[in-house]
Amino acid sequence: MGLVRLALPAALLLWFLWKARSNPLFLLGIPVLMVMRSSVFFENMKPFWMPGRFDPVVLLMGWLAIVWAVTVARRSRLGDRPVGLFGAGRILPEELPLIGIAALIGLHAWGAFADSGDLANAASLASGAIYLVLGYLLVRGIASRATHVETREFLAAVVIVNTVACGLFILHQGLHLPIYLGHANITYVLGGQNISRATTFSPAFNLLALGFVLAKRRWTPGWLVVLAITLLAILVSLTRTLLIAAILGLVIALIARELSRPDFGRVARRVGAIALAVVVAIVAFSRFAPAYWSFLLKRLSEFTSRGGGTQVSNWQIRTLHWDAVERVVARGDLAFGLGFPQPASNAVDAHVYLWSSDMTWLPIMYRFGYIGLMLFALLLAGFMARALWLSLKPPESRRELALTYFITIALTVIMGFQMWTFMQPSVYPMGLWILALVAAEALRPAEELAGAPVPVGRPTSPAGEDAQLDPQPL
Repeated sequence: MGLVRLALPAALLLWFLWKARSNPLFLLGIPVLMVMRSSVFFENMKPFWMPGRFDPVVLLMGWLAIVWAVTVARRSRLGDRPVGLFGAGRILPEELPLIGIAALIGLHAWGAFADSGDLANAASLASGAIYLVLGYLLVRGIASRATHVETREFLAAVVIVNTVACGLFILHQGLHLPIYLGHANITYVLGGQNISRATTFSPAFNLLALGFVLAKRRWTPGWLVVLAITLLAILVSLTRTLLIAAILGLVIALIARELSRPDFGRVARRVGAIALAVVVAIVAFSRFAPAYWSFLLKRLSEFTSRGGGTQVSNWQIRTLHWDAVERVVARGDLAFGLGFPQPASNAVDAHVYLWSSDMTWLPIMYRFGYIGLMLFALLLAGFMARALWLSLKPPESRRELALTYFITIALTVIMGFQMWTFMQPSVYPMGLWILALVAAEALRPAEELAGAPVPVGRPTSPAGEDAQLDPQPL
């Protein structure tokens, strides 16, 4: 396994760099692999994590900036259209909340400077949140230099890499093969048997994978295999909220796909294909990991049980954490939050980071108050509405991309009640990258969509995608 841990990340990196020769967007694969990190052993690519005195988020921000600079230098125009440093100069209405968030960050950074008199310290405290906004701008500039065909090709590659990570995760978590060196960070006992859950090396882009596959108008057997593997990895994770999000993703995809041109026959075929993928995933999980399957059924049954239960306890704990943070924020500024305070002054402050891993909205409330919550809600709702609107417009390739974004953002909102999603500190620069892709698509000129060039030497994906070889749309 030691050889695999070195060969896999190197092979993935070389693949992205090779593809970047004809499609510059593939350079964004470097930050993507850094986000995936442990799930594909990318922590073994030491040059990307040096110098070691810097936090991973700083290194991720640095590499994203390098990718942006190289992409800008390589492609300053897209066809006959000049492209600005951060894409089109026009500001979308749904980007206005992000400007408000940036203003809040600036306001709190100034407050930290006023309290300490140390500008470097204030900038350091606010740097994570700044990376969230700056990362959006950089990805917007990178994505605006790619055609929608190139964007779809890149996202297909990311989904395939995530599927590889899902396969490794299934082997480790479900079949107990020693794939990863890390230990499970959550352990339960059922019937005298230890049931472990590992979240530190779980696949990072399951939501995107679900959105990408479910948004497709035509499914080949290869993409159904990708769907089945992704669903199986979700089952193996034993995460109920993620399982519920996957189910809702299936429903959202079926409804959204039929909004413009309903077709009962297509719905029936898609439901049948989805049912087949789900059955394959469930049978495989229950057959090869019966104890984990029994434990998952027990966890799911707690949703309908009265009183007690892990589910109730988990939700109560999240509620207690929210109430505790709200009380602390109320002593400062409930409207605008506490910003970036100096080292923790009480027990609640000291635990906010840990509690934030269970809910996206908690760190937003802590730092930016109810105004911040409203701005983030408007930001996500605005981009969801934009993606849904774009999904109703031709051409079909654009509809698929837009529907992918809509499903992914919707599932991210749902998962925000179970984990920190885009507010995970170690991936701040890539936290809003899907929103940046939506903006790039929304600002794409109509003439480009009508006759977008296909990248030279563009192969079909390893999943066998080729719409013209699949005459039966699902």
